[in-house]
Amino acid sequence: MSQNDALALLALTLGAFLMPLLAERIGWFSAPCEMIYGMVVANMLPGLRFNGAFIGTLSEFGFLLLLFLAGMEIDFDLLRHEGPRSLLTAALAALGIQAGALALALLLHLPVIYALLVGALSVTLLMAILHEVGLLHHPLGQRLLIVGGLGEFISIVGVTAYDLIYRYGLDWSLAVAATKLLALLILGYIGLRGLMAVADTRSRILRRIFALRDTSELGVRAALALMLCFAAAALILRVEAILATFIAGAICSFAFRGRNLVTEKLTTMGQGFFLPIFFITVGTQVRFMDLLSPAALALLIALTVGLFGVRLAAMPLLRLAGIRWRQLVPAALMLSAPLSLMVAIAQVGVRLGALNNATASAALGASIVSATLFPLLARPFLITQARAGAVTTQPLPLPLDLSMLEPDEVSA
Repeated sequence: MSQNDALALLALTLGAFLMPLLAERIGWFSAPCEMIYGMVVANMLPGLRFNGAFIGTLSEFGFLLLLFLAGMEIDFDLLRHEGPRSLLTAALAALGIQAGALALALLLHLPVIYALLVGALSVTLLMAILHEVGLLHHPLGQRLLIVGGLGEFISIVGVTAYDLIYRYGLDWSLAVAATKLLALLILGYIGLRGLMAVADTRSRILRRIFALRDTSELGVRAALALMLCFAAAALILRVEAILATFIAGAICSFAFRGRNLVTEKLTTMGQGFFLPIFFITVGTQVRFMDLLSPAALALLIALTVGLFGVRLAAMPLLRLAGIRWRQLVPAALMLSAPLSLMVAIAQVGVRLGALNNATASAALGASIVSATLFPLLARPFLITQARAGAVTTQPLPLPLDLSMLEPDEVSA
């Protein structure tokens, strides 16, 4: 590690520690604060470089872990409970938002990458807000989670398709790349069946995965091994890793349904270090001179307005998905803050060369503004809903009843 890397790591670690304290103090969320911190540090200390190999590796791992945790956030028990009709209407609402974003981009003669940014849906910030105000198990919260979860999957598939078309064009190379992607999905299915077989037999290995104290941390090792195997397979097949790691997380979520110890440990590890490093590093890529240019500011405002405008246009579909009329505007506001996925799409755009420094800075700025403004506007209504007393608590069963195990097996 070079001296520059050591100083950069010190600055990143300091920000990872201080930003949650600041966010709690001002009633905000950590991720936007971390991105702003990265922007400030990089612009105030231009001689400090954050693009070294060591920092880059930490940031890349945080990026993969972010997408893996996004896949793990898919609640398959909730999806199964809602039934086919509810899933269909929620999928139509998510597709309607994507279609509206694409229509807006075509109308304004903008590249497709902007349609992906405006149409992005994510449940990462949404779950945090719903949990904070006590609406996670409220009918409104569950409808939003279903629309957001399905929309997140559709968004990631769209980004992957865009990546393949951008790199290979509409020829036989695209067909070959799509076949490789299909092979990756088949690999995911085989992995899913294997995990389900282990879960059905309730073997001693599974008991160690869900053990309260396991000195080997077998569950965390298994989950990270699955994530990295899928990321490696994506690199070998020359497929964007954003879908591979998301699928790996979804496999874990489906195989071991419910909030379990493995999910909590991975979330603790990610939120404790790797995700803050990633968000701060992303913020260091934004230069104030790029962001303050008239074109970049105009694009930032246009993306922010487009995020909410597209969701307002999709309100009839949201009503069809079971959201009441008086809840539609707050629901549109809540779905207009896809911070983590907008950051991921911007990263893909930079890698492909579809976004330059100025446009990437505008996209990242729009993700911060939307993650701050729209939840703030929706918060009063959400708090009123929570105080109305219509919250239902239906805890989902753990995939393994730890109380049935012997004490020595739990602590093994």
